[in-house]
Amino acid sequence: MQHLIRINSILLLMILSLSLKSQTTSWTLKCILESKLQHSSGILTLNEGQTFWTQVDNSSPAELYEIDLNCKILRTVKIIGVSKTDWEEITTDYQGNIYLGDFGNNNNSRQDLKIYILRAIANNSSDSIRPELIQFNYNNQTAFPPAAAYRNFDMEAMVWYQDTLHLFSKNRTDPFTGYTYQYKIPAIPGTYAVNPADSFKTGDGPDLFFWITGAAFNPIDTELILLSHDRLWKFSGFDGSRFFSGKNSLITLTTYSQKEGICYAKENTWYLTDEYFSTLRIGGNLYEMKLEPTKIEESDSEIEFAVFPNPAQRFLEILIPKINPDHPDQLILYDALGSILLQTRLDKMRTLIPIEHLVNGIYFIRAYSKKMNRFIVKRVLKVE
Repeated sequence: MQHLIRINSILLLMILSLSLKSQTTSWTLKCILESKLQHSSGILTLNEGQTFWTQVDNSSPAELYEIDLNCKILRTVKIIGVSKTDWEEITTDYQGNIYLGDFGNNNNSRQDLKIYILRAIANNSSDSIRPELIQFNYNNQTAFPPAAAYRNFDMEAMVWYQDTLHLFSKNRTDPFTGYTYQYKIPAIPGTYAVNPADSFKTGDGPDLFFWITGAAFNPIDTELILLSHDRLWKFSGFDGSRFFSGKNSLITLTTYSQKEGICYAKENTWYLTDEYFSTLRIGGNLYEMKLEPTKIEESDSEIEFAVFPNPAQRFLEILIPKINPDHPDQLILYDALGSILLQTRLDKMRTLIPIEHLVNGIYFIRAYSKKMNRFIVKRVLKVE
């Protein structure tokens, strides 16, 4: 969903690993989404990654889009007879039915939560479809909105498993509690009042790195993925649909962006989309990710330039293994609101940036990589 990246001062160090085991990710930017899709908030595939279906969560028309691996729009399907409030997630079952979640709830004040069922869309050549309807409410919510400490009724993550839709809340509590709640809804039309079935603590915060923005299920290896902006949690070895009862691992991704869409394709291969963030000029892309149970290795983006220490108190040291002093790149330091604090040339392998004057919190460093022909953004933490 659309929001400016913001965060209050942070006194705790970021948790870099909470996992029982570590995995590397092979991360590939496949293509840039067309402008009308740059607020993609969900993705699925019905053909093992040959094409994808996605939706956007802004005030655009009530439509689904099928795209290929070059981000070209192949098909547009209008969803007729519905009102569009905040489409946040899309998932599918074994029969190719699509479930579309209109349950985004930033302010925790909605009482019109819906999931649309689109039957066998791949076998329907029409440019429009009339969905079946699931309506639901949270039995444990009594105020709209509740007090800030209880605002855990936003929703951006859903998967289908065992004839049931499993929803995972986006935690907006203040102070941040770190819990996502699992809700179960029958995958058939009807009206339901649901209670939390389970919960999982992702971390202590800050919320931008530990709230849940998407979900996907791997039916081959029986794995659940929960997504956030720069990390994901993988659950396996669970009992039935008690996803949090088995093993879990935290996987830190190579970049920070507003990732909200993820789906499983085949053979450890997953695809993700992120929303475009104009201030930092990042996001709005389709990515391919492969998860392998191997030792942690540095990605190309990590090798391209490094930032030490992180977290930092007085200064940041920027190390660049390969640099051309005749054609220097530019480095920009942003705060969490996107305001530019510093611009400097990268004309030597080692650059020191004083930060003692900055308040505690999250900052972003943006530099251009000639090697990969793209901008790289790194997140840093200023502490006392």
